[in-house]
Amino acid sequence: MRSEPRSPGRPATALAHPRPVVRGLLAPAALCLALAAPLTAVAPTASAVAVPPFASPAAAPAQGGEARLTWGVVPAAEDGADARVSIRAELEPGAEHRDFVEVTNFSERPVTFALTASDGVVVETGEFDLLPESEEPVGSGAWITIDDELALEAGGSAVVPFTLRVPDDALPGDHPGGIAVSVRTAGEDEQGNEIALDARVGVRVHLRVAGEVAPAVEIADLSASYRHSWNPFRPGTVEVSWTVANTGNVRLGSVQSVAVTGPFGIGTDAAGGPVAEQREVLPGQHSREESFTAEAWPLGRLTAEVVGEQSAVGEDVVEAALREAHAEVRFLAVPWAHLGLLAALSLLGGGWWWRRRTRRRRLAAALTAARAEGAA
Repeated sequence: MRSEPRSPGRPATALAHPRPVVRGLLAPAALCLALAAPLTAVAPTASAVAVPPFASPAAAPAQGGEARLTWGVVPAAEDGADARVSIRAELEPGAEHRDFVEVTNFSERPVTFALTASDGVVVETGEFDLLPESEEPVGSGAWITIDDELALEAGGSAVVPFTLRVPDDALPGDHPGGIAVSVRTAGEDEQGNEIALDARVGVRVHLRVAGEVAPAVEIADLSASYRHSWNPFRPGTVEVSWTVANTGNVRLGSVQSVAVTGPFGIGTDAAGGPVAEQREVLPGQHSREESFTAEAWPLGRLTAEVVGEQSAVGEDVVEAALREAHAEVRFLAVPWAHLGLLAALSLLGGGWWWRRRTRRRRLAAALTAARAEGAA
């Protein structure tokens, strides 16, 4: 299998994260020397605080002024790290695959690492990650057998074997997963509350079970609304949102475009090409919510159409037709400002007409009275 292009990696740095919401992040490609994910700090009685799921490579000191913990993990052969950036395997149901990862302790003191395997997910940021530790894997993460712990001296490294055995009843297609290497320690927050610290990095596992490949995606959760401008000489705003659901059995990348039209296909300014960069969508999962905003005139009944174009991700090979996903939704854009302006103009015009009509009637009455007086 071909590997995806390698991007420069840097050692992972342990950051302080509490046990209640422990969750690590795997980088999108292979996580060679990936960064530890920033997790949410929670005191025993505090509320969770949302933070971005990606950390900068800055070093973080350990608790108590100890030297920072820094480590990395890469795919390997039996004799050491190789050129791969991820583990790739295509296996028949019931088959077994043996492979290796190399773990390196860049720290200045001995460290005992925890090794775990889990299923892959794509998180809200669009990055690849593994299930939280509180969730049991049911896919490829449950099919990987690897040692639970690894103790390394300062500056030491070790090649760790693992076995991936596909169940006899495994369904064809992609089963994303990964192997995480983490460090768990105890510490205190600024208020002196005890917290559990957990940071992890890992290697992504691309597993494809042999069989019929069925790529398919749908545009889901499509909604559209119109926000009026009360200036009748300015267009309003169309807001469209949707997600992409992978209903097939292989991972795909999807790019969507949006067009908004009025009655009888009358075009508006709210039309264009791709509205977002390609997003990876794993089988059985949804992408994060996408949105589109543009100006449009209120033409009454508008239609928002979203078209998703699919493609293979990275070096994946999908030997099946990739079809566009299509969905549309109709919504009202009543021209209230224009109707109000029309009503105001109608009132002004009606008043002018009434005054003119009244003036003519008075003038006619005066002329009639003058003629009658002259005749008398």
